[in-house]
Amino acid sequence: MPETTYPRPERIRDQTPDQLPGTRPVLLSGVYRSGTTFLTAVLNAIPNVAAASSTVKYLRFCLPHHHDLEEPAALSHLLDEIAARISARWSLSLDVPAIHAKLEGQSKTHAAVYDAVMKSLLLGGGATRWAEKLAMQWRDIPLFLDMFPDGQAIHIFRDPRDVTASYKKMTYEPWPAFLDACLNCKAAMIELPEMQARYGAERLMLLRAEDLATDLAGSMEKICAFLGEPFSLDLARIEEFGDIKGEDWRTNSSFDEEGRNYTEAAPRWVGELSPEELFLVEVICQPQMAGLGYAGSGQDVSALDGCALGALLADPWIAGRICTYLTTGIPAQGYRSDPYRTEMEIVFGTGRT
Repeated sequence: MPETTYPRPERIRDQTPDQLPGTRPVLLSGVYRSGTTFLTAVLNAIPNVAAASSTVKYLRFCLPHHHDLEEPAALSHLLDEIAARISARWSLSLDVPAIHAKLEGQSKTHAAVYDAVMKSLLLGGGATRWAEKLAMQWRDIPLFLDMFPDGQAIHIFRDPRDVTASYKKMTYEPWPAFLDACLNCKAAMIELPEMQARYGAERLMLLRAEDLATDLAGSMEKICAFLGEPFSLDLARIEEFGDIKGEDWRTNSSFDEEGRNYTEAAPRWVGELSPEELFLVEVICQPQMAGLGYAGSGQDVSALDGCALGALLADPWIAGRICTYLTTGIPAQGYRSDPYRTEMEIVFGTGRT
């Protein structure tokens, strides 16, 4: 079977960031509401790794929008913008003068700047490797692995029904945009195995949120083996997990604010999705869902409410996303609202995009 090539946004595809060998960062990936923040906490518990969740997001907010970094003014603009964003969003400080000093005398490629920023933000406490969570951007895993020839990536899957139920519970997007969660899950389930075949299991690891939750020690042992880091059972003591820079992993749940969801992994979609919503998720996400070990519900489709199903499919935006899937075979990746525009407006006010 020929390799499938997936389009990337023009603003990224047309750029060729130089490679930076000799550094071993880790990109943490997944669809929203898939356990990516908890995965970040897991990586952060490994002594030689310092991980951040949704802070710099270099491949989303920096690389596509900043160019000619050899120009001092352009580099300063980028670093000042990063510092302003992470200060406003996460109360984090970035030592911009120190990063300028570190980059002095070397080529100002995106790979070099990305690495310098993350090392300045995360390293210094004993760890020598940084990791960044960037959800909903798995199509740029190849870009990351090309930028960092010694880097690695981990993508986490979760039952698409639970992803959709969780997104339904917490999203601010208008109804029924939450159903796009299953389309994103579908795309990731199609694409990630092909990516892993291309780059090798030694560079791209795939895991399930349910396995991470129910067998934390076993999963961490596999993660450490993948990263080439020592493992001990003490690493898997969830009560010893520290804070991470960015989102609070302990409360980043739609269903449970006390952390039990990280060890129980009980299905959340039961009672949260209507029969019609459940039907659409399962129809869209098969056969990949079953291939990952998520059994179908076995619901009686003859009992579905045609009017309720029609109302879901009548939404123009959802209908458009489904049409993209049906005509191309690959659902679109991403959010309904532009995350870059949203971030810029939150931090710098309206009009700054």
